[in-house]
Amino acid sequence: MMFLIAFLLGLSTPSQAADMSVVDVRRNITLSEEDTVYKDFYINVTPGSDLKKNLVVTAVRKINVRDASGANAVGEIMVPVGQLKIIAVYDRVAVAREFTLLSRDELPMLEQIGIMTGDRIDLGGSFIDNSKPKRRKVAEADTPAATPSPAVTVVQTQVITTPNLAPETANPVVSANPPPVTSTVVQASLQTAEKLEKSVVSDNTTRNE
Repeated sequence: MMFLIAFLLGLSTPSQAADMSVVDVRRNITLSEEDTVYKDFYINVTPGSDLKKNLVVTAVRKINVRDASGANAVGEIMVPVGQLKIIAVYDRVAVAREFTLLSRDELPMLEQIGIMTGDRIDLGGSFIDNSKPKRRKVAEADTPAATPSPAVTVVQTQVITTPNLAPETANPVVSANPPPVTSTVVQASLQTAEKLEKSVVSDNTTRNE
């Protein structure tokens, strides 16, 4: 009987050792857009976990599935969320940073995207990555990578200045006393009158002689 109990306890130890999860998430406070953004994920280390630096592990999330009414539980599923890269391992805590987020194209959707506190660590398919981490600045972290930048078209305009011209009046003012206009007919009449006057004077002078 005692041997059976010890055997069952021995079988339960590996499952408990593999039960690791994200216990805290912290991000540094940036003072300018040129500062590098760091987001650390703290994982509880259990005996026999074999976590080490540069190990890439998978964060999974347990989702409780219920029927449409929400009263009856159907079951639980473990959905992969993303991958974390271990950067430091201590006695009971390991620190990791986001390596990549998994696409939802072939995985169940999540109500909240991104690795968060409570997500469990799965060592299945883990591997070592010795590449240098990519630094993300504040502007890059706040801007989605998939969003294309809009094209900007520069249009040059030329400003032509013209001298100020007196505006044309729609209703010009007409003088009440316009200047006299001498027409050709009036001039001809005056010339004819002068000729007649000269002929009359000439005729009178002839008679008096």
